[in-house]
Amino acid sequence: MRARTPSPSLLNRIARVLLCLVFLHAVIGKLTGFAGVAGAIASKGLPLAPLLLGIAMALMAVGSVLVISGWKSRLGAVLLLVFLVPTTLLFHADVSDSGERIQLFKNLAIMGGLLLVADQHNRA
Repeated sequence: MRARTPSPSLLNRIARVLLCLVFLHAVIGKLTGFAGVAGAIASKGLPLAPLLLGIAMALMAVGSVLVISGWKSRLGAVLLLVFLVPTTLLFHADVSDSGERIQLFKNLAIMGGLLLVADQHNRA
């Protein structure tokens, strides 16, 4: 008989929602400003910008739902990291620009939170 894993605390559930709000907000912004965001991606020299943007939006949406729901939360955290790591390196690596430096450190903090979600799954 399989041991039942305890359900996450209210604090844990709130933390998961707060961690993913930035991704859910970004999906909405990318959806409403699709052409502009695709143009920004293309300006970095990346091919197939609309396709890459669609994949990024799917990673953020699915990853967020999984993390928030607690079902397959480790997979959700990995999906969000798959989006966040290259995005951070491509768009926020200019540490000489104070705005980009802030975005870089914000993303690093979010990565830390996602790693905690992934690690917590291993402990459950």
